[in-house]
Amino acid sequence: MTVGVVIKCHDGIVVACDSLETFSRGVPVRRHSNKVQVIEHDGLLHPVAITGAGMSTFVDKFVDRANRDIIDIASQAAKRDLDIVDFSERVGETITSFLFKEYVIDRYEFFGTRIGEYSLSIMVAGATADNRLRTYLVHSMGLTERIVHYGTIGSGAAYAELFLKELVPTSKNVSVNEAACLAGYAIKGVELMDPYVGGETNIQILKMDKDELKISPFPKSKMPKGAKKKMEGVLKNMGESMRSLVAR
Repeated sequence: MTVGVVIKCHDGIVVACDSLETFSRGVPVRRHSNKVQVIEHDGLLHPVAITGAGMSTFVDKFVDRANRDIIDIASQAAKRDLDIVDFSERVGETITSFLFKEYVIDRYEFFGTRIGEYSLSIMVAGATADNRLRTYLVHSMGLTERIVHYGTIGSGAAYAELFLKELVPTSKNVSVNEAACLAGYAIKGVELMDPYVGGETNIQILKMDKDELKISPFPKSKMPKGAKKKMEGVLKNMGESMRSLVAR
């Protein structure tokens, strides 16, 4: 389980995620890892940043299949290097459709009942052939949805949506530096609510440099200090405001 956040800014894109992973080994086992990955491939016009939620093994399978086979196959079929639109439709939809068929439909038909769990959602960010930055949500059954302003995935997505609604209003165009800090606050706020969210916040910044897409980590030195404690104060004030409504 996790919480992933993507924010479209006037000067780039922010992709952020917590680092806590929970595995089932008879009992829940927790580890920490960087869940924001960058795919670079000869068949891609620009690199693609992704963050995934659900069972970590399916996120890993998504990345492995993209790098090993599907990008090459899709690029050869399209007779061009793939941009972010191609990647979301030709790679993202293909892989998630295959995974859903293999681990849900085929196994149900073979065993006659549902075996194991299947949970996967992916957000991808990159650039088009004309150097426009875009983000997409890749649903588990093989359908992509364009993210216009901001998007969230994972067990903490609903909480993140609540925070981002106020932190990143659609009426205001924020910069990547602002959005990176706001994403940090949102994720730490979710950590207060969701026991499956935690650890270091990983943030990647996407910006165009002439005709080249640059993806780089947001400096830890610029991350908001004491973000979790500050968000705890925000929630406390929210609770007091709600109780005052009842008192009236």
